[in-house]
Amino acid sequence: MFRKILVCVDPAHANPNLLSCAVSLKQVGAEEVVLAHVIVCESPGLEGMLRKQAWPELERRKRICEEAGFKAVVETPVGHPARALNDLAESRDVSVIITGTHGRGLFEAITLAGSPLGNISAKLLHLTRRPVLLIPPAMGPGPEAPDLFAHILFPTDFSDAAEVALAYLETVIRTIRCPVTLLHVLSGSKAIPHPGRGLAELQDLDRKRLQRLKAWLENMGATVMNMDLVQGAPGEEIARKAKERGCSLILMGTRGKGITREILLGSVARHVARHAVQPVLFIPAFQQS
Repeated sequence: MFRKILVCVDPAHANPNLLSCAVSLKQVGAEEVVLAHVIVCESPGLEGMLRKQAWPELERRKRICEEAGFKAVVETPVGHPARALNDLAESRDVSVIITGTHGRGLFEAITLAGSPLGNISAKLLHLTRRPVLLIPPAMGPGPEAPDLFAHILFPTDFSDAAEVALAYLETVIRTIRCPVTLLHVLSGSKAIPHPGRGLAELQDLDRKRLQRLKAWLENMGATVMNMDLVQGAPGEEIARKAKERGCSLILMGTRGKGITREILLGSVARHVARHAVQPVLFIPAFQQS
């Protein structure tokens, strides 16, 4: 499922969690790693010098990947980070993009080549048709690679986008039979009206949907299934429930209605990325052909 990974690296600001999480993807078939460092240069002719400065650290990380059993290459494109990363992901036909978030938050600043560049991951989420795995700094480096699939939180609004993300979850479950928590957030102030149906009836309908999904995933091999139907702000509830359940990964769709529509607009993604201590795997509704 994730045979080829693009890992966005910054030699000046090492984040060991990026490579650790890449190693965890070996469980679901990862074989190749493309290490990408975007050269941001406003003065023509300095690209070579910046690339030379970054190369020793890039080569070190390449060796780490090879020692972990990956086939690894290094790419140093020049340009705007989000667009350059998206173009590289397309040309290399990667299965997932792994990127970190800066300590001040996903939508505030990420530092590449010593220069603060805002909104890189946010813009990448808007641009790419590839899954994006966001790794927060709050994880903290550990002596062993984290198990991304120890316990997955899957928020769903039952949209087409959520169905695309569900296909990824199903593949993971078939491969490693991991525990899953299903979550549906119903916002009373934003509930889509159904003629002749009140809030209680909508909640009952959503509960039955979750129960059918739970039975389906258990039949596929999910070892433990939790089911949560809550009311509130989607971003807050996703981050809260992930922490409460001790989840290792949040897997969710983008570009749908309700929760996933707001990810496209930024509010839910901003909150989850800032407040979740778990990695978040965003699955776009519009997949690569």
